[in-house]
Amino acid sequence: MALFFWRKKPMLSEDVTVIKERFKNTRIELKDALAVLDMILGDELRELRTASPHEVFKGLNRLIDRTVHGVKISRFRPQEGRRPFHCLEIYTEAGDVLGYLNMIYLRKPIPCYYLVYVEVLPSFRDRGLGNKILRVFREFAEKRRAVGLLDNIIPPDEPTYGIYTKLGWKCIREYIGDGMINGEGNYMVYIPGSIHTPDLRSNLTQLLFNLRKKRSVIDMHDNEDMVRRTIGEFRSVYEVLVRLFDAELSSGTATPLMRFMFTKFTTKLIGFRRRIAALVGYTGGESLEQISLSGPIKELTIQPYSLWNLKGDNAQIRGDQEFLNRFPSRLKEEPTLFIEELPLYRRPYLLSWVERTANRRSDHMKIADLLELGFDPTRLRMFRHEGLDYIFERLSPHLFRSLEQKRRCLIHIAEFISGRQYHRATVKINPPLVTFKDRGNLYVMRRKVEGIHLQEALDQLRTSANLAEMNRGAGLDCAMVRTINDIKEWLVVKSDPGLREEIEELTYFVSWDMEKNIPKVQVDMSGVSLDTVWIA
Repeated sequence: MALFFWRKKPMLSEDVTVIKERFKNTRIELKDALAVLDMILGDELRELRTASPHEVFKGLNRLIDRTVHGVKISRFRPQEGRRPFHCLEIYTEAGDVLGYLNMIYLRKPIPCYYLVYVEVLPSFRDRGLGNKILRVFREFAEKRRAVGLLDNIIPPDEPTYGIYTKLGWKCIREYIGDGMINGEGNYMVYIPGSIHTPDLRSNLTQLLFNLRKKRSVIDMHDNEDMVRRTIGEFRSVYEVLVRLFDAELSSGTATPLMRFMFTKFTTKLIGFRRRIAALVGYTGGESLEQISLSGPIKELTIQPYSLWNLKGDNAQIRGDQEFLNRFPSRLKEEPTLFIEELPLYRRPYLLSWVERTANRRSDHMKIADLLELGFDPTRLRMFRHEGLDYIFERLSPHLFRSLEQKRRCLIHIAEFISGRQYHRATVKINPPLVTFKDRGNLYVMRRKVEGIHLQEALDQLRTSANLAEMNRGAGLDCAMVRTINDIKEWLVVKSDPGLREEIEELTYFVSWDMEKNIPKVQVDMSGVSLDTVWIA
């Protein structure tokens, strides 16, 4: 597996210059401009090979530094009957909020503030604000004579981990030993010098027990806060985009840049809508219906792939050289244009919409269609080559290197799992064959399998009218989940510990009859079993 470059016709996009001028002419405030850069253009601007997308905009980093220099931190207690919760908030001289520290007060058996959530807005990270707000928290804990506690998910070798240790935070094992359950060894604790207690070990052990009983309530309120803030950010970015493209919207014209930015906004929005459906305790109190796209924007034809291209830039293609040599020349020279002209992958999620609209291509798909579907169907394309079927998937370009790590992981586990059976289901591996990085887009090519993603299969079984009754009777979804969980557990036990993170990121596909839209399963006296499971 090697990396190759194909020379393309030199081109230079003027879109960055256009955006810079629009920000200037419309007098967009710094925080709003940065929100657009991070949410809509972050990956694309990083493809210009800068350390930060903000460096493309001359002077922007200096303006961010000046803003950071003048920030203040204050504490407040949220209203709406949430008395145990407290917040530290980083804000600018103009009153813009740049970061938060959410905490909950636990009174017994020893005064404690549990850090639920610490966040600094993306554009203002790595500028000392996280360290600053933690120092303020330390002073607050000292004054209140209260323990600080947080559930640490940061590995010790990460730079952020050192921020806590330098401020006096320690692993809780140092105080109460290793006899803990439910992953409580991940907790870090800060003990102020103002606290003097002869039974600290017992108090901390009881504190963890009390915290465990409150975790569901804590997670619920934390999720509500996150959803509320994120909806506010989406609303703000949408308003900025409308201001940036006011002239086009007023005249009824639409440039590719305008369509791309509104399409990217929409795909981010529907992705967030899918994620919050699974949040613990989220009831929909903060609804995404607060963000209402106007009629003209819904009627925009989508532009789902990036437009960026540097002068003299090359398409980066990673794969087996002999295999690549047999590809069509246009695929190697202009991967983005070639792949985006391929037919859509006819997955079950898409079939009913296609039949209803008779739209089998994405050429005229509108933003309203994305909102109705709830996903971007143009990310998956069908490709037939030398008598075999393949799938191209468009991904975020920052995943280019991690795809190679996943490929190596899949090849490693294939040595001891491929062909094995779990609950009578045969396991196969479907690694990336080729990756293309071009025009700020990343595409991965895999063999097309006779199956669909596990989550899509579960959704079909639980929501499709002709499958739901069958599923209730046979328990197909339970059989799928049980099989996949057993495979995951076996992989964790048998694989190299150094691949643990890659294994957690693997995806699973289950056998499915695409024409009939039904699962391929075996049903007999012993129960239900899948035909095949693919790991990708």
